[in-house]
Amino acid sequence: MTRRFEAPGYVPGMIPRARLLTALQGHVPDRTPIWLMRQAGRYLPGYRELRAKHGFWEVCRTPELSTRVALEPLARYPLDAAIVFSDILVIPEALGLGVSFGDGKGGEGPKIAKPLRSAEDLASWNREDLPERLGFLPRAVAHLRAAIGEDRGLLGFCGAPWTLLCYTVDGSSKDEFLGARCLLHTAPDLAHAALRELADIAGALLLAQVDAGADAVQIFDTWGGLLDREDYARFALPALQRLTAPIVARGVPVILYVRGGGHLLPLLGQSGVTCISLDWRTGFEEARKALAGSSVRALQGNLDPVRLFAGPEAARRATRAVLDEARAGTTPGLDGFVFNLGHGILPGTPPEAVAAVCEEVVRE
Repeated sequence: MTRRFEAPGYVPGMIPRARLLTALQGHVPDRTPIWLMRQAGRYLPGYRELRAKHGFWEVCRTPELSTRVALEPLARYPLDAAIVFSDILVIPEALGLGVSFGDGKGGEGPKIAKPLRSAEDLASWNREDLPERLGFLPRAVAHLRAAIGEDRGLLGFCGAPWTLLCYTVDGSSKDEFLGARCLLHTAPDLAHAALRELADIAGALLLAQVDAGADAVQIFDTWGGLLDREDYARFALPALQRLTAPIVARGVPVILYVRGGGHLLPLLGQSGVTCISLDWRTGFEEARKALAGSSVRALQGNLDPVRLFAGPEAARRATRAVLDEARAGTTPGLDGFVFNLGHGILPGTPPEAVAAVCEEVVRE
């Protein structure tokens, strides 16, 4: 039986936007809210058609195109929130580091033409008129807000300083990011300086998205799980706290996703964020115990996106298992729950399986 009770902010038959924000504030809404990481992307035909005609950065920098991409999953599925279509690497690109992508048909990772290897490289970053050069992202948020109206939630996002540093140092997407991890020990002052600057730029970018209409923001620390607790505490966490502080001060819900970050949960509870998004390898009971007494008020997650390849019925069963696990226990002050995947939707995912997941969540 689904656990329900009235909490501050509870209104039966909530609009999706209120449902999402109620959960992120640590309360239980009329039903579990749902949105999905990479809910717009290569698995959808509309995106593939658009990318056959337009380059990736053109889509990101043209509000009409980015909104078109963001709206496709909302037209297909009963999602409670839209997320602006963009990329975490907008910051390195704006800094003049030369970020490029493939044609959108395969699994090509990003390439960075001018990686960070020295203090001279850091000094060469193009900081002139940075808010203006990143202005296309808040403009995309404003355009999307106008398109979806006031009923649905809207999420902005950015990359975490550590994950941005990984790409910036290694120059491409790599499994181990040896360059960035070695930099922490061979040139710690350079690493700290770069992390501080990336944190400040990302924080300003999130605030610009909030001012443009985002209700909440998510920070992607996709490669945070590569670090042990000592290095995360010494390098990644201070930069993350620097990033979240101005957002939290505005009262905006902040979601943090750390792939492979189960061992970091006690540290993530010190980041100041409102919600922790779990990957598919971290259980809800484990997370609640580790985050008890922290600022975290909600959990998000955590269906393994690979489960969607098993077809609609298997996806329904897996979704029900996540819902049951998420509600199996309680921790005072940590009652909020948002359904999501444990990582982004993978290319080639059957759209009908995505539909089955969404239907299973909203039918309760």
